[in-house]
Amino acid sequence: MAAHVKILGILMLGIMVSAQNVHAFASDDRVATSKSLAHYMMGQVYDLMGLSNRAVFEYEQAVRFDNPNYLAHLRLGTSYARLDMVNESERELQEVTRLKPEDVESRYLLALIYSGTHKYDKAAEEYEVILNKSSPLDPRNLELYTYLGQLYYSQKKYDQAIKQFENVVALERDNADALYILASLYTEVSREQDAVTVLKNALTLAPDHEGCLNTLAYLYAEQGQHLDQAEKMIKQALQIHPDYGAYLDTLGWIYFKKGSYRESLDALLKAEKTIKEPVLYDHLGDVYKQLNQNDKALEYWKMSIVLDPGQKTVQTKINDWHKVQALNPKIHE
Repeated sequence: MAAHVKILGILMLGIMVSAQNVHAFASDDRVATSKSLAHYMMGQVYDLMGLSNRAVFEYEQAVRFDNPNYLAHLRLGTSYARLDMVNESERELQEVTRLKPEDVESRYLLALIYSGTHKYDKAAEEYEVILNKSSPLDPRNLELYTYLGQLYYSQKKYDQAIKQFENVVALERDNADALYILASLYTEVSREQDAVTVLKNALTLAPDHEGCLNTLAYLYAEQGQHLDQAEKMIKQALQIHPDYGAYLDTLGWIYFKKGSYRESLDALLKAEKTIKEPVLYDHLGDVYKQLNQNDKALEYWKMSIVLDPGQKTVQTKINDWHKVQALNPKIHE
């Protein structure tokens, strides 16, 4: 008896909800509209009961009887998504955006589907539309700014990603993770000093943030500044993750900048056990050159180029090695 009362309550709720949205059932044929509404209500009931296959059937019928009904398309698209029918879900949600372009829910679901199917440009477009419909500093945008920023980051659209993470930081000034990502983005567009400022700020909020410690230490090493402080910071990060390759690479590069080439080589070779990165191989090549092991240096520079062929500075080192060799073919390690 209780179950029947519950279902009756669900039906009444469905009637009320549908009555509020009756304008969505737009067919000129009143019989078709009534049938569509009935199937839509039953679809809601099956949804609430967890019977997704039956819900899909009902929503399909609702769409068949009243195709301009955007709510039925929205429910159908959502139900398809629950059943992992991604293409069908995408089709229905696209229809919702055609019928009702201002509907935010369908665009948000579409963005998630596009992201899951690696259609990142389309996902970004949907997030942009959603954000354009809201106030820039609305706290509810935080998740959207983050998603959109990550999408742009993955596509190497760094300026657009920076804009989104600057929005995140404007809403959450104490978000050390967002500050870390923003600083990393600044380094991608050669705004190193901005990155340093942001990382210092982040470390006042989270002194043990290992990503910030590593990135700031590496920036100092690249600049050849504050090397003792940089060494202290990266060793602090290594206390958290002792064998993390990226941190060991930073430590090795700091030693290199300090002229401690043997210590640098030890750290970099330890890093090589866990990571295979073009920057690491470039660093190893530079260390071996300083140790007068020129053939070894060439070997690692070539390994770096294989992983990232676009490195002009590494290619220049290789070309210079060959020039020296051509002038004096007897030169060896």
